[in-house]
Amino acid sequence: MKFTILLILSVCIYTNTMEAQDLKKHQWEHRIIVVSSSTFENQEAKEQLQLLKKDTGALDERKLVIYHVTNSGYTVDFSEDIQVSEKTQFAIESFQVSLIGLDGTEKFHATEVQPAAKFFTLIDAMPMRRAEMKNDH
Repeated sequence: MKFTILLILSVCIYTNTMEAQDLKKHQWEHRIIVVSSSTFENQEAKEQLQLLKKDTGALDERKLVIYHVTNSGYTVDFSEDIQVSEKTQFAIESFQVSLIGLDGTEKFHATEVQPAAKFFTLIDAMPMRRAEMKNDH
């Protein structure tokens, strides 16, 4: 099921703070983890981001970009620089985390905080990542 554009648009509409090109610019270049919460102060989101931030080397190795998306805006890669959006279509009501692959499709979705190793294991099992690892050695 390849619904790349649909997924990107639905993630952007759901999160109501990002333009479609924000995620589309990463297609075939980066994998994306989208941490969604109603506010930047959400404890689950803070915990998820902290778990991911502990291993920036593994994030870089797997070409991961981290978005934290809220009802008031979003940040990229643990930045404190909040991108504000005027658009609001749907309110984010609870914590969610999604992994989007290089092809732009959602590979994993959860409503509970996940260990960073969960994402690394999922990515390392993907055919494109396996090819990357093989070419690196």
